[in-house]
Amino acid sequence: MKGVLFSTILFFSCSIHLRGQASHLLLTSQGEGAQVSLKDGENERLKRASYLPKNQLISVRPRSGLETLAAGFQFRFGSETRFELEEDSIRLHAGSIMIQSRKIENVSNLKGPEAALKLFGSGCCMLEVETNGGFKVIGILGRFRMEVSSAGVSQDLMPGELVFVMPGDRGFGEKVNINVGKIIETSYLISGFSNASSFRQSLATISAAQENSIGKTFAAEVGDAKSPDRFEVLPTAVPKPEIVEIAPDKVSSSESYEVPEVDPLLELLGRSPKRMTKSPMPGSPGTISPNSQVESSVKEDSSNPSNPKPRPFPSRLLRLEE
Repeated sequence: MKGVLFSTILFFSCSIHLRGQASHLLLTSQGEGAQVSLKDGENERLKRASYLPKNQLISVRPRSGLETLAAGFQFRFGSETRFELEEDSIRLHAGSIMIQSRKIENVSNLKGPEAALKLFGSGCCMLEVETNGGFKVIGILGRFRMEVSSAGVSQDLMPGELVFVMPGDRGFGEKVNINVGKIIETSYLISGFSNASSFRQSLATISAAQENSIGKTFAAEVGDAKSPDRFEVLPTAVPKPEIVEIAPDKVSSSESYEVPEVDPLLELLGRSPKRMTKSPMPGSPGTISPNSQVESSVKEDSSNPSNPKPRPFPSRLLRLEE
C-alpha cells in the first residue's frame, strides 16, 4: 500500500514538473469547493486529486476554499474567488489567493482586472483583488521581489509589509506595516486550512519576532482600496484612559519659602525683645542690671575716641566691667 502511494505521488510530481506552473493539482477542497464554467454554459464541480482546467473560469463557492500544488508552489484560493489558469500566469477576477513558494528562483505571474504583477523569490504571501482593480499584497514569510513590468518599477516585500499595486500601470502605492500575528490568526487562507508543523513553526517565529521588534500592538487596520489613489485605514477601538479628578486641597504645592514680614528678633526669641538699662546696685557699683540699656554704654564708650572700648560679646553682657 505504501509503495502504491509513493508511486502515485512520484507520478503526480513528475507530471507537474513536466507541465509547468500552469498545471495545478487539487489537493484540498473545503466547503462546497469550486466549479468550473464550461463552454456550453454549464458548470462542473471540481474533484479532488484532479488537475484544474486551463483557460476556463473557476469560481470558489462562498465559505469554501481550494488548495492546489504546482511545480515548486502551493496555492490557496479563498472564498468567492474567481480565476483562470493561463499557460504561464494566473488571472484573478475577484477574491484572494495565498502563494507559498519553495524555491528562490520561482516566478509567479499574476494578472488582475487593472494590474499585473510578477513575484520572484521564496516564502509566503497573500494577494487580494481590490475594488479599484489593483492588488493588495501582504508579506508573511521569506522575501519576494515584486515587479510591475508595464510601469518599469520593482520593490521588495518582507514579512509584515503591505503594498498596494495601483491600477492602470501606475506602479506601487505607499508601503504599510501590519501586524503579522493578527493576520495569521484571522486569515482564512492561513488558519482555515491544515498546515504542516514546519509551516506553523515558521509562522509562530515570525510573529514573535515582529512583536519583539515593535513592542506594541497596531492601532489600525488597512481596509479596501475603492479608488485609484486611496485606500482605507480603519482605526481599531482603543479604550480611553480614565480621568481621575483630585481635590484642590490634596494637590501638593511646591511654593518657595517667603520671609515673614516681622522683626527678626521677634521670630528668633518668640517674644518681643527687651532692652537692658545700666543702674548701680547697692554694694556693687558698676553692676549691670537686667533692666539696663546697652545703648547708653555704647554711647559712653564711643564718646571718648582716644580710648575706644570694643563692644562686648553676648557672653560678657552679664559680667562686671573691668
